[in-house]
Amino acid sequence: MPETTPSSLAETSGRWLGWGLVVITGLLFWPVTRWIVTEAVAREQIKQGMVLLLAATALIIWINRHDLRLALNLDNRALGLLAGAFGCVGVAGITGWSLLLLPGMTLGLAGSLHVLLGESGYRFLKPLVAGVAALMVIILIFPVLDWPLRQLAGVEAARVLSAVGLAPQLTVMSPQHDPQLILQIGTQAFRVATECNGFGIITSGALLALLAGGISRRSPWIITGLVLLALPTGFAVNLLRILIITRLAPHLPGHYLAMHEVVGTLMLWLGLGFIGWLAWRPHASVLPKTPANSTV
Repeated sequence: MPETTPSSLAETSGRWLGWGLVVITGLLFWPVTRWIVTEAVAREQIKQGMVLLLAATALIIWINRHDLRLALNLDNRALGLLAGAFGCVGVAGITGWSLLLLPGMTLGLAGSLHVLLGESGYRFLKPLVAGVAALMVIILIFPVLDWPLRQLAGVEAARVLSAVGLAPQLTVMSPQHDPQLILQIGTQAFRVATECNGFGIITSGALLALLAGGISRRSPWIITGLVLLALPTGFAVNLLRILIITRLAPHLPGHYLAMHEVVGTLMLWLGLGFIGWLAWRPHASVLPKTPANSTV
């Protein structure tokens, strides 16, 4: 029988401890994970962000499949991140501040990835941790921004329609309970519903900028700029969607729903495509240099 050395015993114990910490962290934050999935699936606009996050995960794994290896590394950084996650849970339990579970979830995810893949593997997955944190913020702010975004979209749509010679009217019905914003153009009335507030394309664009910028190794300043640019871009594309729908509706009376979905899908891809192109286009510093005697 081969003799078991102390170093191999320590290595085996470290692996079991690493797996144990990851499993405990997963169980501890399972309610938060379930909340994220439930809220994302319940709202189409937030579901887009979930789809982007899953697609980014698959892309990162595929691109770095030769570099991602199971490490079970218990270094100080991994233990510090997990300690911070457990601390957030403890403080939330004592004080009742359930919002502390959200940064705890982010720390727990980062710490678990550190344990499983080590620092070398974790560097590829940093954008996913940022994406999960952003998705939690998106879920929280949706109820707060729904009505203000609807108002802003309706007001700006009416302003543009007035500028091109039409006479739109914007009214609010049932202002005390479940207010409805109605955009009247001639004899046709359009309800500026929650689906028309632009929240989905605005937040999906910002999340795409965060994920694509991180995967393509952009600097933090450029990623921040891309995220900020995604906000007005998403609003402008949503406004264009509303204008196109209101102008096409009189000409397609029997196909309004189909037209509504087609225009909405095209505008979504237009906005995300623009942000994605900005985030993914090659860095000038890594492009191959043109020889001095070459002609173009």
